[in-house]
Amino acid sequence: MIRSQHPIRTTIFFGLICGLSFIPANLALNDVLHGSSVIYLTLWLYAAGYSLLLSHWSKKPMLSGGFPLLLLFVTSFLVDSIAAFYLLSLVVISWVRSGICFRNPCRIKLAAELLLCVFGGIPLAVFTPGSALAWVLGIWMFFLIQSLYFVIFENRVITPQDQYETDPFEQASRQAEAILSDL
Repeated sequence: MIRSQHPIRTTIFFGLICGLSFIPANLALNDVLHGSSVIYLTLWLYAAGYSLLLSHWSKKPMLSGGFPLLLLFVTSFLVDSIAAFYLLSLVVISWVRSGICFRNPCRIKLAAELLLCVFGGIPLAVFTPGSALAWVLGIWMFFLIQSLYFVIFENRVITPQDQYETDPFEQASRQAEAILSDL
């Protein structure tokens, strides 16, 4: 059974799940930790989940984004500003997405990642979440903005290839059928 993956739709749905689970996750982590590190660890869990999705889509090993996530985890205990941690999260997600998972040396991707970081930081700078509902909406807005990457660059359905089916004619035939079905 071949399942196709839609990165735009999945990113938006993942963001909705993260937004709705923000309050229960904070309540669960609040029993273990206290202070602002609870929010930092919740955001780190969401970044880790998103990097797992990115590595799955790019067919990289699941732990390929481990080093950037480890750095973000360590900084969750060292940083005292939510804005600084949020910006570090944006940088780590950009690093995992364009530097590790969808590696393509292109200046346009660097510019797009910078724009996504700026647009991702605007909701935090303008709306500064103070209530739980604002955090829920802010997290979902974050993933909506992150889905723009796939709108710009990877606007296609990712279908896993069967490892036994490597005939070049079959691949070309499938690509031609996909092009004709889009028309």
